[in-house]
Amino acid sequence: MTRSEKQDVIPGTEIIFTGREHGEDFAAELVLIPRPTSNTEDPLNWSPTWKGIVIFNQFVFVFVSIMTPLSISPMTQIFQKEFDKTLPEVNMLFGAAAITLGFANLLVVPAANAFGRRPVILVCSVICILANIWQGLVTSYPSFIGARVISGVGASANETIMPMVIADLLFLHQRGSSMALYFWAYFLGLFLGPIVSGAIAAQMSWRWFFWVCTILQGASFIFILVAHPETKYERPGNAMSPSSTQTDLWAESNKPEGATGTSFEVRSGRTPPKGSSTHITDGRPVAAQFSVLPRFRVNHGIASVIRDVVSPIQILFYPIVLWASLTMGFAANSLLGLNLTQAQVFGPPPYLFTPDQIGFINFAFVVGAIIALVTAGPFSDWIALRRARKNGGVLEAEMRLPALIPYVCTNLVGMVVTAIGYQRSWPWEATVIVGYMLVGLQVVGIPAIAIAYAVDSYKVLPGEIMIAATIVKNTFGFGMIFFFNDWAAQSGYLGPVLMLMALTVGFSVLGLAIFIPFGKKFRRWTKDSKVHNL
Repeated sequence: MTRSEKQDVIPGTEIIFTGREHGEDFAAELVLIPRPTSNTEDPLNWSPTWKGIVIFNQFVFVFVSIMTPLSISPMTQIFQKEFDKTLPEVNMLFGAAAITLGFANLLVVPAANAFGRRPVILVCSVICILANIWQGLVTSYPSFIGARVISGVGASANETIMPMVIADLLFLHQRGSSMALYFWAYFLGLFLGPIVSGAIAAQMSWRWFFWVCTILQGASFIFILVAHPETKYERPGNAMSPSSTQTDLWAESNKPEGATGTSFEVRSGRTPPKGSSTHITDGRPVAAQFSVLPRFRVNHGIASVIRDVVSPIQILFYPIVLWASLTMGFAANSLLGLNLTQAQVFGPPPYLFTPDQIGFINFAFVVGAIIALVTAGPFSDWIALRRARKNGGVLEAEMRLPALIPYVCTNLVGMVVTAIGYQRSWPWEATVIVGYMLVGLQVVGIPAIAIAYAVDSYKVLPGEIMIAATIVKNTFGFGMIFFFNDWAAQSGYLGPVLMLMALTVGFSVLGLAIFIPFGKKFRRWTKDSKVHNL
């Protein structure tokens, strides 16, 4: 890398290793990005125990809050009889929650930036509890639609807050695994939710599903209240911006032998925080970080709030974010397509499954998701760090993209098996154990890697990136309820299911072909954007 390239600070290009061992070409010392402060209440410096507690609370919230609005597919036939509605009308109960989930984040993320993550997630938890109670008491279809909309508003925080908390707590090289954990929590709620709803509806009453969700959401609220401190932390300057880390490291790496001090010291008059892997690891939150009352941040005025609302739309026009959003959306909606058709396929002959049996087939998704949890994040992190070592310690955001290849292949095989199994009424074991399991594997793997790539490229905007991706995903999913089941009923399952496969595989392969060789050029084109200093 030439001196001119080093001075050209590009978002997504980071020095992740410094120093050399025994003259080898492999960089040795891990650099922490963002740089932690010397304060023990800095979330980056919290002990592994406290970080684990916060991530666990986020996991539970995401799992429970997504389970209620998006897990009603096994109860489709019950709702058709209960409210005397057609299949598309019943699917609108799903669509009302899904579309709200996406667009409500245009308010949730600005609020989380202005007031902090903790008060926003507490308020959203209360909304979820109230919406669950409403759904358990509904007596008419219009009322049910209204309850589903409010449920989507409360659950919207699960689409964005956990990625923001991960960025608050963890360093760049740790985020791939944690993003996989987030998507695992999200889709585990989608996978296990139908199992729970189908079993409760068959054995007790469909209303009891919402009462159970109320209890679980209440427990999650208590966990957050007592053991989820605020993770948003005001750092000196803008430690998250590309220039704050890269420029100082370039200066240190180019410092003449025997020279002391860095540009950081000259500018600020104080010793810079260490960039190496040595940092405080036994910190803990203080009492102020457990405050229930929201505190508006003085550096977050009305202009900043407007910026938070506009920036998700702005970055959606950045090629990397647009690609990641579309790739995540199509991979996730591959699962949605199977959820929408479960009752349509397995309820009538030759299967004649009951609602609880329809729910149980979602266990195959769970198995696939578990495999993705232990492979996708660690695999992409390992590939990225290994390639960074060979690159003299410089990590390029695109270095994790090759990890996407096996999950793209998984989508192709899983969706083809499912489409043919649906169409030809194969034994359910083939369709479910092979097709559903592979779809469950890709629905965690592909979004985790694609979104991690976008966040690596624009690391100061994890929440805004999730807003953009969620809007794309949920808008397309909302549109599917108007045509997917009717298309399958009229023309068979091959067309609609293979369409989703083609979109997922096609956009994934297109992105790999473009961004692996040319991704840095796209990042260079947007390096002067103001979003990097938000």
